[in-house]
Amino acid sequence: MSGIEVWLFRLVFVALVGWFASQMLTRYRLVMAGANNLSLDDVPGRVQRLVTEVVFQSKVIKAKPIVGTAHLFVFWGFCAFGLYTFVGFLQGLGVVDLSRRAWFHAYQAALVPFCLAVLAGIVFLMIRRGIARPAALGATVSRESIMIGFFIVTLMVTFLLEFFVFGHQASPTVAARVNWWVHMVLILLFLGLIPNSKHLHLLVSPLTLFLKSPQLQSVPNLDFEKEEVGFEALKDLPAKARLDAFTCVECGRCQENCPAFATGKLLNPKALILQNEAALLGGKHDTKLVDLYDENVLWQCTTCGACENQCPVGIEHTPVIIGARRGLVSNGEAAEYLTKVYNTLERHQNIWGPGNDSRQKFITSAGIDIFDPAKHEYLVWLGCAGALEADFQRSLRALFDILRAKGVTFGVLARERCTGDVAKRSGNEFLFQELATQNVDDFKAKQVKKIVTSCPHCLKTIGHDYRHFGFEAEVLHSATLVARLTGGAHMAADETVTYHDPCYLGRYAGEHEAPRQLLARFGATVVEPERNRDNPFCCGAGGGLLFEEHEPGKRISEHRYEQLAATGASKVVVGCPFCSIMLKGAAASANANTEFVDLMSYVDGKLKQAGARPDAGA
Repeated sequence: MSGIEVWLFRLVFVALVGWFASQMLTRYRLVMAGANNLSLDDVPGRVQRLVTEVVFQSKVIKAKPIVGTAHLFVFWGFCAFGLYTFVGFLQGLGVVDLSRRAWFHAYQAALVPFCLAVLAGIVFLMIRRGIARPAALGATVSRESIMIGFFIVTLMVTFLLEFFVFGHQASPTVAARVNWWVHMVLILLFLGLIPNSKHLHLLVSPLTLFLKSPQLQSVPNLDFEKEEVGFEALKDLPAKARLDAFTCVECGRCQENCPAFATGKLLNPKALILQNEAALLGGKHDTKLVDLYDENVLWQCTTCGACENQCPVGIEHTPVIIGARRGLVSNGEAAEYLTKVYNTLERHQNIWGPGNDSRQKFITSAGIDIFDPAKHEYLVWLGCAGALEADFQRSLRALFDILRAKGVTFGVLARERCTGDVAKRSGNEFLFQELATQNVDDFKAKQVKKIVTSCPHCLKTIGHDYRHFGFEAEVLHSATLVARLTGGAHMAADETVTYHDPCYLGRYAGEHEAPRQLLARFGATVVEPERNRDNPFCCGAGGGLLFEEHEPGKRISEHRYEQLAATGASKVVVGCPFCSIMLKGAAASANANTEFVDLMSYVDGKLKQAGARPDAGA
């Protein structure tokens, strides 16, 4: 390169890299202005997730194989061309010219298949974004996205020209120099455009994914001694939530999988994250979140976790929503339907209202022992539904029968309080901590080491949230335990059923195989609904919405019931008391005669029907 070209490139390089750096510095300062909630627990697990979800794009490909594969081609090409770009910079800046070295020519040859893969991937993605335009991407075509797409195509074309045409020339021609300049300037322009576009995820998503909590909906306790009240304004968002705002790739997977959005609600998790980004960059730090999002949006989330679970770049939506709910509750601005629930929890320590005498009648009639660590292996946690809801009590009786038949010793607490699930998810942190502290004290006093529950919400709360109070125990859903106990059972298939995965069991706990194993062992052929396993469609009960009687738009439970009914199965098996309540209500509204049965009742009924309990190969 001539001296003039070198100095010209240096000017272009400094200008565009400086533009990039200034934009990144702005975003860095905005992220670091938030409270430090960055955690580094379970580093091996975080590294494993980084490898599977970043390097191999596992989550993107699993959700949408064709789109995911195209994205993988572009990503790997982006990585493969890193050294090529670096060599170009060294040459342009006049540091050293490595382009004529033998190893570099071999490296260029190795890049050809990557180049072709990038071209195939980016052309497909451009057609999808610019022409096919799925609803999840939004109605407006991003000019920046299309422009950057053309940049990438041009970069690949200029590389191919360099390798196949100009690279074999004894001395660079004018055309070769123009080709080189086009390639290098486009890279620098691309770099400058990245911070203000969705392509920023190329740089920050590995960090966002690494920092994402190992557990879905990881919401830390508030410290009331420090007068923490949750998120009231934009300035209250912690560092991870701010980083999330700058990471969104606008793919719409959160929106596509959100049950609230699917049923015509205002809530759109993608829009919420993009609103955070725009407000942070716009300097609206004192803006109240209720004004930024619209108050109704914050109360429409079922906390099902679909948005977080589907996000390919590690964004955590529910902690922001729950944090904003906390801010509203602390100011006495909870949703109207929750006021009665909170009062009931405060007065009766359960969500339904009856006193402990009603629970005691059930314990006595079921012949259950009070837990004694010297006599019992498991504490069975009844939960509000199990203790006081007649339909679900039948499920617990079935569980008791199975455990007794298998020789498992168990007992219950003389007195239970609600775990505080509804309070936690709806933002009443003070009430949650009050209930949780008392429950943890009871567990410790009774030396509880193993807990089994049939309520997925209790499973999440006791098994995960109570760890923040220093309580560690083996906490299992009844399906998991009974599947262990009946490993050798086998009955011939004699009916077809469909199974509804509870969000807090299938998605949060990752337990979707044990229920299916039980159904298969005990004579059922399972026909899967549209959404299942680790990505079920919510019943609509979570986050306190079990008590919302005036749900706007189509009811979430009705939408889910339609998906279940579409399987053609006349029997729906459920594994959560809240799901059972919601889906039965939806079926009644549809005047359908669908039979609903809890998983434990199904297994116990099959054993009794065969006259085979306690053991029929079980």
